[in-house]
Amino acid sequence: MTEVAPLKVVHLLQGLEVGGLEIMVAHLLERLDPRRFQSQVIGYDSLGPLAYRLGMSGIPAFLLKRRPGVDVRYILRLARHLAAIRPHILHLHNPTAFFYGTLAGKLARVPCIVYTEHGRDLASSKRNQYLHRLLGRLVNRIVVVSESGRALLQAEGIPGERILTIHNGVDAARFLIGEDRWGMRARLGFDHEQPLLGIVARLDAIKNHASLLRALPRVMQTHPDATLLIIGDGPLRADLERQVSELGLGRSVRFLGTRDDVPELLATLDVVVLCSLSEGLSLTLLEQSAAGKPMVATDVGGNQEIIEDGQTGLLVPVNDEEALASAINRLLDDPERAHSIGRAARLQFMREFTVARMVSRYVEVYEGCAPAASSRMPKEADAPTPAGAPGVEC
Repeated sequence: MTEVAPLKVVHLLQGLEVGGLEIMVAHLLERLDPRRFQSQVIGYDSLGPLAYRLGMSGIPAFLLKRRPGVDVRYILRLARHLAAIRPHILHLHNPTAFFYGTLAGKLARVPCIVYTEHGRDLASSKRNQYLHRLLGRLVNRIVVVSESGRALLQAEGIPGERILTIHNGVDAARFLIGEDRWGMRARLGFDHEQPLLGIVARLDAIKNHASLLRALPRVMQTHPDATLLIIGDGPLRADLERQVSELGLGRSVRFLGTRDDVPELLATLDVVVLCSLSEGLSLTLLEQSAAGKPMVATDVGGNQEIIEDGQTGLLVPVNDEEALASAINRLLDDPERAHSIGRAARLQFMREFTVARMVSRYVEVYEGCAPAASSRMPKEADAPTPAGAPGVEC
């Protein structure tokens, strides 16, 4: 009896830098059964550190670079690349991949095209909304990571019955580290009672750290020894450091940069904050839920799908520093309530947002829209796909 080959799945995305979308893709690919799925990634702008992480798991990543602007010729180049690979499934991530990948996939006669909308920082133009409607008719499956994403696509004219919601997931075990609260505090130079706030996000305008810094003096009126830990790095670091100095907060804010011990840092925090202007379904909030932390977040995007206001966290309006400071103070003032909210967040996470649940939902999508097993090529006839280090095709 001829053994059936695994389904070949190609993912197209901007690159593999460390970000929410990219981490979600890495989580998915690393956990798919290699006996059922043979995965690889194509980046259209860059590769990044996650490419090497995937390569170590035998999942190749290639850079097939597009030119700046609308690169129509890229559609043909990508189509030729896909025709050589002959994937069963092409999985596209976010609008740029949606445009290039749908057209190239159709030219290459890829049997199944899946599109995932992860969230956008800006609303689409009328022209792009029309284009998305057309592209939506050409793909086999459309996935969103939050109900806000569903509403966005429906507003662009894509029928709701064609849209499936699959929440992002994170690895719960990584955040079950026990109570290293006091050890980490000692290493950071804080005592047991000092209130510690934290924000885990890249230092980018969309994450709106400036709003949290403006709110911090109001927090310190009630909790003068409170300290904010800013975990992450990015292009706005110098601007934010200047703002800290102008507000006279130098002794109350610490920039920790990019860290690989985020679970340990979360364990030591009293309250975590996310004050973004826009979100899809935030992996940061999911990680904080997995760690059982009391959270304050802006009421944008999919945040209300993670946080039930007053039950699993507190939601506040965007750029409302008074409301933000008040929510933080309410949690610092009532540690028992804060712990209760954190426990509720953890329970909800285990029900809805584990990485195992996310992977199983995508497996259903792949198996549901893939070619019938009888139409797959036998394994011995299947052309090998290179594994290991990332490749480049400019």
